[in-house]
Amino acid sequence: MTGMPTEERASASTPADVPADRKDKGKRLWVLFWEMCKIALFVVGGGYAILAVADRVFSAKLKWTREGELVEELPILQMVPGLIAGNTAIYVGHKVAGRLGAVVGLVAVALPAFAIFLAVTCSLAALPLGNDLVTAAFFGSRCAITGIIIGTVWKSWGKNVKGVYGVFAAVATAVAIAAFHVNTALVLLVAMMFGISGALRGRVFCSMGAIPLVFLKYGLLCFGGGFVLVPMYIEEFVGPNAPLLQIAPEEFSNVIALTQMTPGPVSVNAATFFGYKMGGVAGAGLATACLLLPSLFLLVWALESIEKWKANRIVQGILTGVAPAAVGLLLAAAWAFMGMSVWNVSLDGALSVSIEGAVLSVAAAVVFLKTRFPPVALIFSCAAAGMAAWLIGCLFS
Repeated sequence: MTGMPTEERASASTPADVPADRKDKGKRLWVLFWEMCKIALFVVGGGYAILAVADRVFSAKLKWTREGELVEELPILQMVPGLIAGNTAIYVGHKVAGRLGAVVGLVAVALPAFAIFLAVTCSLAALPLGNDLVTAAFFGSRCAITGIIIGTVWKSWGKNVKGVYGVFAAVATAVAIAAFHVNTALVLLVAMMFGISGALRGRVFCSMGAIPLVFLKYGLLCFGGGFVLVPMYIEEFVGPNAPLLQIAPEEFSNVIALTQMTPGPVSVNAATFFGYKMGGVAGAGLATACLLLPSLFLLVWALESIEKWKANRIVQGILTGVAPAAVGLLLAAAWAFMGMSVWNVSLDGALSVSIEGAVLSVAAAVVFLKTRFPPVALIFSCAAAGMAAWLIGCLFS
């Protein structure tokens, strides 16, 4: 958005060019729904992949946006709490047909992911997850996700971690969550308070009943993408002392791998799974809706008053405070996944390191950073490598 005239920015985020004719508007809403459904159904790998494809579809094919417009608006889509894929759909829908278009776009991008992963969740018990070959495949997938998260941290560091405060906030967030298990929401709220304080001074210093509150909270605290929520999932759903569910770490890591292998936003898939575990099919639907609602309301409000919103010192302070903390959350997520793929600590405290896991994780990170290899292809490649390593081990054992 930098360098665009004010008038052009305003026109890029308002539905002024939408025809008044109801029939034409209804046709646009249907096309919007169909195109977003197709994107969410066939694009695997999360919000950034969905944004890239949507930018091509809605500019080159439908001429509803300028080429590269969604990429230019990515900072705004990341600044508002919510999923990148969901915020992308809201942005396009709002430009096409105002508030109704925003709702239609969000429903369209979430529906395929919800339906597919609900089916996966319902049949998860029937999957041969105890099979050694399947276990090896999931091990390779976890290594790929470890590398992808590390690569995402590397890419995000220069953009979001600036100055002494940025480094301190990112490292302190990662250590507080990974080492001391401090509540994730509390960490983000503290970062927001630091940001507001800095903005006001002009500088920044160094069960069913629970589903709505839990997933509304996730929707409000999700800045940037699905991996940011992983520490919260671990805190509240994983392990014998988790308050909401007591999922085994191995099952959790397998589910996260499945969220990357199935179409749609990663966090929608995860919300569907956890909601189903907490309240069946109704719980899955409620969890998904509550995860997406905050971004719908906040982004529509932001798009309708974007210049005033961007200039607000308190809002800018919140964003400045939260940005490095979000990178810290990614660091904590990377640490958690390394504990599932690179090393393991037994109940008696003994540490064991997996050479295969370390090699696969580092290789995945390098490929993610240095090439345009699709993330889903990277995950499947590492899964195949994990299976190959197991077969080779069987031959020589």
